[in-house]
Amino acid sequence: MPAPKLNLVRNGQVPVYEQIAEHLKARIAAGEFAAGQKLPGIKLLAKSMGVNHLTLRQALRTLEENRVVATESARGTFVVGNNPTQLQVALVLPNLNESSSRLSAGVQEVMTRSRSTVDIFHYDENDPLEREQINRLSAEGYDGAIIFPSLNPPSLKPLLQMMLDGYPLVFIDRAPGQLPCWSVWADNFRGGYLATDHLISAGCQRIACVSTPVSGVHDRYEGFLRAMGDRRLPVDFNLIRQVDPREEHIEETLDTWLSLPEPPNGIFFTNDYQAFRGLRHARSLGKKAPDDLRVVGFDDLSICGLSTPALTTIRQDFAGIGRTAARLLAEQIALPKEKRFSAARHESLPVELVVRGSA
Repeated sequence: MPAPKLNLVRNGQVPVYEQIAEHLKARIAAGEFAAGQKLPGIKLLAKSMGVNHLTLRQALRTLEENRVVATESARGTFVVGNNPTQLQVALVLPNLNESSSRLSAGVQEVMTRSRSTVDIFHYDENDPLEREQINRLSAEGYDGAIIFPSLNPPSLKPLLQMMLDGYPLVFIDRAPGQLPCWSVWADNFRGGYLATDHLISAGCQRIACVSTPVSGVHDRYEGFLRAMGDRRLPVDFNLIRQVDPREEHIEETLDTWLSLPEPPNGIFFTNDYQAFRGLRHARSLGKKAPDDLRVVGFDDLSICGLSTPALTTIRQDFAGIGRTAARLLAEQIALPKEKRFSAARHESLPVELVVRGSA
């Protein structure tokens, strides 16, 4: 079968990158590129098609999502085949809430393009249940999984063994230590920095921070510290509270801070639920935001508009994280089993400051 010619319609209804993707898929079907064959380099291929390399990358990403090609870090893009494979994958979440709903929508958006199915598990922050669900992944024949792990020891050990065995896993928000793994989360450090810098710019000098001792959230705390250092403000460690995510004690923490001779005039909470409770409790103590106390959260959940005043926060793209995780999982599944661990990579999605009435 002769290779098809490329006739791009620049201002048509179909985006150029989709036309490129269909053209490459047709060339693969015609036998110009065989399964396992490496495609020409991006710049060379883009030049041959008369498009820029960014458009070509977008086209290749579409083919990756449909498992027509797979990209290996530092090696290039290889042909998997012409027909998308239907996968059965699992999404393992700590709970079912607004953020997990957005995440799952992003995952399913990508997976349904190849008619793949996504089963959603949630372990309710319960260690034995999480371990049980992890054991089900390979036992019940799932092709791979996207997991938002607790990283508690009972669950960490089987996850590490699965990674070493080449089982396709993509971690969301938290990853196991310094081991190479496929992972995606928001730029938490940047978010913590933006939140703190905004409080400082608004005139806050004594800034408190409520955090939790988990990897992604700890990065937000590190961003807080960096912003304080860059602005040459001292960090009062009496105004730093690392709370257990299951027993946060937000009200007790504010009682302590707001009774100090020099209470904080700004607080960075590392999630919106904490910030919402903090605002509510501060108001019950007669402290009005933003006059007496400025508050910034993290996530941009719908409750931000329900607080009084509306909550200033850091927005992360939960659906985008889900879409990216699904794409990485499809790429990983397409690789030979023995190459999955060594080809691991991380992607970080940008965040943005959303200014409302609380700060």
